[in-house]
Amino acid sequence: MSARKILPIATPDLTSYAHLAYHLSILYTDKDALRWVYANFIQLYVKDDVMVDYYTQNPDCSLVPSIGGSPRMTKNLIRRFSPSFTDFVRQCIDEGYYLSTFVDEFYIPGTVAYRNRSNNHGIFIYGYDDGSRMFHVSAFLSNQSYGDTLVSYEDMEQGFQGIEPRPFHYTFYTHLYKLNELYKPFFGFYAPWVMEQMDDYLHAKPSDRRMRAFEETKTPSFIWGMDIYDWMRNKIERQMARETMIDHRPFYVLWEHKRMMNRRLAYMETNDFYVCSTEVLEGYRKVEQAALLIRNLKLKFLMSFDNRYLEQLIARLGALKAEESLVVERMLEEYETSLRLGDENARRLQNAL
Repeated sequence: MSARKILPIATPDLTSYAHLAYHLSILYTDKDALRWVYANFIQLYVKDDVMVDYYTQNPDCSLVPSIGGSPRMTKNLIRRFSPSFTDFVRQCIDEGYYLSTFVDEFYIPGTVAYRNRSNNHGIFIYGYDDGSRMFHVSAFLSNQSYGDTLVSYEDMEQGFQGIEPRPFHYTFYTHLYKLNELYKPFFGFYAPWVMEQMDDYLHAKPSDRRMRAFEETKTPSFIWGMDIYDWMRNKIERQMARETMIDHRPFYVLWEHKRMMNRRLAYMETNDFYVCSTEVLEGYRKVEQAALLIRNLKLKFLMSFDNRYLEQLIARLGALKAEESLVVERMLEEYETSLRLGDENARRLQNAL
């Protein structure tokens, strides 16, 4: 019988970037790991004046609870100890490791570059089948959405061996992931930490000031939290003046952030961590709908290049910022009130004993 092994994956809430989607596809398979997921991915920031991202640890460069480390191997090291990348992947999966690596998408079915042009991009490998000689992978496919496809052993070998990224560049590495079965049960969901991040997001506080050891030397400084709305509006105005371009990804992240917030609020309620008021829950549902409309307007502009859509985006971003600010303010006020009431009730109980 031919060997075959496919590790479990799930579709995560966040699929805007490969560095999010790949390891979250693993964490979403495990109820213990989900506690860490829903306690994070709240604060947003802009880096390099281009990319809107979540200010949360990534296993490729930081410790992430529930992930059993993240061994990082260079392409040259893999070639030295395993000339066949196919054999290397099969051995890793047999040991329960998922892999993310960089390949030439010319060889990856379903991608825009497939059999069309050379393009170095990340791919996530979670299974193999010797009978069909196929790897099971996740990637960003031709419609730029995160999905699954099959890649033959031969195509994967050519895709991996066919690129030569420069040393120390992020494309130079292959990462291995595995759930940390020993540690993940001990990580709990901490509602105060969620609210602390929400406060940073609301007031556009620089979250990298929490620990000096993690600060980066940045010129210019990052843009944080709610200030991202103003950054996006400025970019659109400059695009209308033909001074710059802003692509669809910040708009996708903005909508995805609101969707994630609604999933988080539902998770908190389901697991009795904290229950928001009906007003907050309904408010954030409307915020998500508004963010989706904004994302769709950006896509309509990309199909038509009609500046009327950009004008609508400017107006709707301002309205959404005001609407979300009110909802977050209310949520934080309600949470602080619940803490005060809890302290008062605890004192009354203590006095009664």
